[in-house]
Amino acid sequence: MTLNLDSLFEALSHPKRRAMIDTLAYRPTTVAQLAAQCELSLPAMHKHVRMLESAQLIQRKKVGRTNFVALNRAGLREAQRWINQYHTEWGNDKESLENYIASLEHRT
Repeated sequence: MTLNLDSLFEALSHPKRRAMIDTLAYRPTTVAQLAAQCELSLPAMHKHVRMLESAQLIQRKKVGRTNFVALNRAGLREAQRWINQYHTEWGNDKESLENYIASLEHRT
């Protein structure tokens, strides 16, 4: 899966879109139901849906006149994979910075 991390994190930067992801994590729904839950107009909701869809965070299927949306967990897994590469198994951020400063002091 090729994913543009910029579009993924941009999509996740908006609180309404994160709320949509929260809802879709439990069940698929219609765009209209999601709009009502988020207190958005259908045109505004469709803009958010398009952004989440282009970031590969959701999938949409139209049946008749109804748009159904569901979470695309593969997009979230890709974000998690990217974040996990920066996870260290030792120390916390303060310890890491203190270790770095200590190593610099030993060089001089």
